[in-house]
Amino acid sequence: MLLALSGLGLNAQNKTSEFSELLEKYKIKPSVGFQMWTTYTDGMEVYNAATETYEVAENRLNTQLRRTRLGVKGQPFEDLSFNFTAALDLVGKDLLSATEAGGNNGSSPTFRVWNAFVQWRLLPKKEYAHLVAGYQVLPIGRESITSALRSTSMEKSWSQNYLRRHLTGIGPGRAMGLNLGGLFLNEHSNVHFEYNLGVFNPVFEAVNGNSTGLRSSPMIAGRAIIHIGDPESQTFSMNHKINYFGKRKGISLAFAVAEQGRTDLFRQNRALGGDVLLNYGGLNIDGEYYYLSRSSFDLDASPSFATHGRTGYARVSYDLNLPRRMVLEPVAMYSFFRGAMEEGAQSQAQSLKSFAGKDETFDLGANLYWNPDFKISLHYTWRWGDAGTGGEGVTFNNYFQQSGLGAIRRGNWLGLGLVLIV
Repeated sequence: MLLALSGLGLNAQNKTSEFSELLEKYKIKPSVGFQMWTTYTDGMEVYNAATETYEVAENRLNTQLRRTRLGVKGQPFEDLSFNFTAALDLVGKDLLSATEAGGNNGSSPTFRVWNAFVQWRLLPKKEYAHLVAGYQVLPIGRESITSALRSTSMEKSWSQNYLRRHLTGIGPGRAMGLNLGGLFLNEHSNVHFEYNLGVFNPVFEAVNGNSTGLRSSPMIAGRAIIHIGDPESQTFSMNHKINYFGKRKGISLAFAVAEQGRTDLFRQNRALGGDVLLNYGGLNIDGEYYYLSRSSFDLDASPSFATHGRTGYARVSYDLNLPRRMVLEPVAMYSFFRGAMEEGAQSQAQSLKSFAGKDETFDLGANLYWNPDFKISLHYTWRWGDAGTGGEGVTFNNYFQQSGLGAIRRGNWLGLGLVLIV
């Protein structure tokens, strides 16, 4: 019996050793990230269609699992790597809490695929050309391509939500596609260049289930970046962040554009703009500005028209070094969306599944870091919007609409948050 048990133990050790060798050989690395929030909401209002008035919801305390990222990365070959990430978000969110997005409160909360792509370095030991294939975020928008767990404000700027939904129809902003990107580092200069150019097939669910309909066009998206001073990375990467904790002295200036032709929903869909990231010592400044447009079909019975909007944000933070290598980071952020303000133009925007009116946010607070992967946040967020001549009960932007409720006026909120990445 003892010999048998000893044999089983040795076999288990061998299996464990083989598994460890496999993980090391293919550089497989699992990761887990959590974002937990406790918030207190003030001033949330819900529209009552029967009385045609807004009713004030009671202030409320809400604890939610805002985000979870469960990932596996690996590099089975020198020039080939993969990334698979699943998301579990918004568990426990009260729909009458003023924080953004819907809820995930079922008895069995839903996981979803967040990233699933393979990255191939086309030129060995060179960063000039990488092909990324799979389910991925489109390469446009500073806030959209940055992980929410690396954002410095309590919540990501909601400008990225307007940009993502305008281009892909969904809040996560992901689509299947191919992206070619590369990084050119200049050893003899402080100016470096990076690029991304991709073709994607987003599907707008409001059109025809899992199809764009009888008409089909790919989405083309590209982003060109100039790094002055230190680049954001020494290698090409699909991962981005805002705070380098004093290790970077440089500025990144980017211009990006995305365009899609005819589908059953629109004749043309476009976004263009730029973004910036400055890191210098303890100072971090980032922001973006994007112009959104969408046009209808040119039909004799229904003359063509176009709808337009603008969205963006500006954010500043500063790192204050504390004892035990902790860092205190005060943060301020302003974000906005501005669309059609006249009722007729607003109706046209909604017919194209687009946005209208004004939506503005101001976030003020501070983050306390034990290390770059562990922080506590305390922030207050103010919200305000303008429906123009659209009247009461509109739902054409995120200030006036809550998934699961319909028409609202979003309130302000105080938030205490924790982010942990392992």
